[in-house]
Amino acid sequence: MRRLARRSRERGFTLIELLITMVVTVFGLMGVLALHISLTQGNDSASRSQEAVAIGAQVLEQLRSQRIDQMTKTLTGSTTATPPINVTNFATKLGRNGVSYQVDVHVVTANVTGNLWRIRVEVIWTDDSSSLSHDIPLEIIRTVQDAL
Repeated sequence: MRRLARRSRERGFTLIELLITMVVTVFGLMGVLALHISLTQGNDSASRSQEAVAIGAQVLEQLRSQRIDQMTKTLTGSTTATPPINVTNFATKLGRNGVSYQVDVHVVTANVTGNLWRIRVEVIWTDDSSSLSHDIPLEIIRTVQDAL
């Protein structure tokens, strides 16, 4: 009897309690890991979007800096081309981590008289993890007169 009384006074964790604690801890760590993966993908997506904006701005500034005849020659090969001008896959640029960005250029008249042109540059890329296509457009309106 004395032995039984001493055993009931012993304190500590049972094996079941330890197993339950380990299961709860593992589920908590899985939640933290899922949060980390989600944040990493969000940062990666934001980085790719920022890189696409930089590529689009570079192409847009390159076209804007040229005279109208030079710009149309760059886009179509002809100095006398007039809007609408649609150039699919004007350029393909390789970004960080091997991401390929496709640049499309669209030029249309922005007013009735035709002396203003809207130049739209679209940068398109596809995520590695999914097959979702992303598109960032940049636009400017430019006058046809070179002296302005």
